[in-house]
Amino acid sequence: MKKCTLFVALLVFAFASMAHAKDVKIAVLNMQKIIETSEPGKQAMQELKAKFSQVQKDLEAQKNKIEGMRDELQKQSLVLSQEAKQSKEFEMRRMVRDFQDSYQNYQRKMGLEQKKISEPILKALVDVVKAYATKNGYTLVIDKNNSGLLYTADSVEKTNEVIVELNNAWKKKQAKK
Repeated sequence: MKKCTLFVALLVFAFASMAHAKDVKIAVLNMQKIIETSEPGKQAMQELKAKFSQVQKDLEAQKNKIEGMRDELQKQSLVLSQEAKQSKEFEMRRMVRDFQDSYQNYQRKMGLEQKKISEPILKALVDVVKAYATKNGYTLVIDKNNSGLLYTADSVEKTNEVIVELNNAWKKKQAKK
């Protein structure tokens, strides 16, 4: 008896949900694509690259120096005295530790800078999505990548339209400055 009641309740709930689903209009966005291909997103990436290009070059030079030292140590390991070998190994470990510290510091600074640069873009994006959804009568807007969505029809994909809206809003915002 309880199973039958539960089944009937589920059926009623399912049909009631389907009746209300006619009023739901859904848009799906690829937020990653919007951020990567929109004008403000491209501008932010160029800013980050410019700000950290020298640090990246320095880290690459450090890495190459460590690799060179490792190769040299391997070549000379048979002819070096135990004391000289230990000294070089100690120096190489110090260099690796310094590299790791520098790299972690770079990652932390880049993350903070990326967050700082992307905040106004994300705020503008949220405003644009809200305005777009309101203007076009959408009751639900979903991020394609972070929602667990496996399939969407092309007709609900509105990424390119939102990119255009974001670019226009960003241009207006930049003109006011």
